[in-house]
Amino acid sequence: EEKEELKAVVLADSFDELFQPLSLNKPRCLLPLCNVPMLEHSLEFLALSGVVEAIIVCKAHAEKLVAYIKQSQWARGHSQMKVVVRVVRQATTIGDAIRAIDDSSAIMSDFILCTGVVISNINLARMVAVHMANKKRDSNHIMTVLLQETTAVHRRQDKCDESVYFIEPSSSRLLALNSHALLPKAKSIAIQPHVITDYPEVEMRADLIDTSISICSPDVLALFTENFDYHTMRRDFIHGILESDILGKTIYAHVLAGRGGYAASVIDTAAYDAISRDIIGRWAYPLCPDNGLGDGPVYSYNRGAVYKVPSVRLDRQSRVERHVILGASSHVSNFTSISDSVLGARCFIGEQSVIRGSYLFNDTKVGKSSLIEQSILGERVTILDNVTIERGCLIGDDVTIGPNIRIPAFTRLARRKLRRKAGSPEIMQDDSDEEEEEEEEDSAWTESVQYNEASSEAPAPDSDEQELFDKQAIGAEEHEQDLVKLSPQEEFERELYLTVKRACDENLSASKSALEIKSLRMSYHRDLDDMRVSVAQEIFRTIDLRSISDSTVKVLRKWAPVIKDYVSDGRDQLDLMDIIERYCALESDIDSGTRCRLFVRIVYMLYQLDLLEDVAVIAWHNRAHKAGTNVDPSLLQALQPVVDGLNESDDSDEDDSEEDEDIDEDDDESE
Repeated sequence: EEKEELKAVVLADSFDELFQPLSLNKPRCLLPLCNVPMLEHSLEFLALSGVVEAIIVCKAHAEKLVAYIKQSQWARGHSQMKVVVRVVRQATTIGDAIRAIDDSSAIMSDFILCTGVVISNINLARMVAVHMANKKRDSNHIMTVLLQETTAVHRRQDKCDESVYFIEPSSSRLLALNSHALLPKAKSIAIQPHVITDYPEVEMRADLIDTSISICSPDVLALFTENFDYHTMRRDFIHGILESDILGKTIYAHVLAGRGGYAASVIDTAAYDAISRDIIGRWAYPLCPDNGLGDGPVYSYNRGAVYKVPSVRLDRQSRVERHVILGASSHVSNFTSISDSVLGARCFIGEQSVIRGSYLFNDTKVGKSSLIEQSILGERVTILDNVTIERGCLIGDDVTIGPNIRIPAFTRLARRKLRRKAGSPEIMQDDSDEEEEEEEEDSAWTESVQYNEASSEAPAPDSDEQELFDKQAIGAEEHEQDLVKLSPQEEFERELYLTVKRACDENLSASKSALEIKSLRMSYHRDLDDMRVSVAQEIFRTIDLRSISDSTVKVLRKWAPVIKDYVSDGRDQLDLMDIIERYCALESDIDSGTRCRLFVRIVYMLYQLDLLEDVAVIAWHNRAHKAGTNVDPSLLQALQPVVDGLNESDDSDEDDSEEDEDIDEDDDESE
């Protein structure tokens, strides 16, 4: 029997906003990890596993991805693996991207499915063989997922979600998967009873990390096509298959234990930092800078895990401490200290500056007496003298900061202006003249902003086009609408806006509006998370900012049942808190003096209407302090009295219950 050629599907887009503004100018998979594009790591891993053809599925910045592949080693005649790029313009989720592959009929046999940000040193040949053996034994077997065994407190563990896997040890069949937010802390988890009763032995494991690598049969593609509710791999597809009694499909787990190899996925900036440290610390050997990768430079390994190339210039009194990568032609000046950091090519660090736990991309310049702490700086960033960048900041390409300024922790800065519409930020290129640009470069951008990678990668239209877009949003004439073709996302946002506006103008009931909004969701195939963002923010926009107190009560009392359709559990409540904070922090129509009052009023009113529980508000507030989320500090401070009140209320309730118990005991004794 002729052995079928092994193919791989590589998902280049993540459809989230976690790396913006760094991913505004290029796809996330082309961002450097230890000075090598993350996609290069993924392709090397697939080539090592014997993949003959890798199909890269992408939406954002497709032309840059195609250009990169054309000039890379994978386009040369000696390459043993063929790399194909397929562009999916209309995709808004991972599910859409997989459905596009199914439509193309490019995959006809079992294949490897992974993201474009996978870092691994293993050969999947053994895992593929086990997968095929399981298929012969179990005709319903459709997928094998690769899980990495770690400790519960490992730095690569997800900082936001906790996943518990239920596995039958004799066959490695995955029986159930429970994923839940770390905050608020779950006291119990729910699984179907047959998971325990139908099997003699079941392992319940919370020490496994999803590597975003799996072996799939073509049935996986077909199931995504048949079920439009599948938007994500773990939360929707895997969970849906395991919970379904109708489909009858099975999934197996392949656990990478001990020193069996290294596999990880850069799902967020915390994982980016953890995996970078693993590579520098040689935990992913032979994935080390001194071994070279692709067309990148080959570094020399020095004491203290310091990697550098011969063209690096270190002044005599500079100090490069442990765990550092210095890119080609970089220059470190006297009295400068660098530790646990990566410098790209042609970086310059001025005298008396300190770089700790940070990642500087190519051509970044840092002036004198500056401090950069646990942050990521994009390409061609200029940090002037005496600038402090606190931990957790993301600085986009071509930004200039300083001099003499402090950037607060967890700030995101970009050279593009943010224009938000109907719940999804829209990035607009700065079209000001040269004089205005010079003024902007001389001043620091300190606004904390967030972006939506799924819909805001491309530059927005210029001012004339934007004027036409605004006319469309308020219902312009048909011939004006034809001038600008709206994307499905923009069409959905426009229809939602008009639905809410009509309900307000005609004083329609919330129940009637809820039916119309649900119809919109079905027509445009929106998932619950998207609907929660869009619906909530569109409703918030109807609040009259001239009379915040009365208007908030009136609006939310009317629309609370509609919002409640998209808030079902504690995780959704935490997400709703994020939506409220983003709206109040970033909405351009809200002035700085109004943001805090509006934020507190919305949160308190939703609490009164039972859309937010006290534990969710307290947990969100605690997470914003501890987990380093991008929350506006002024909003966090404004909410503090509310949180204090909720804590005191909980304490008083406990005291009351204890007093009631004491009274009952006294009554019993008297009887």
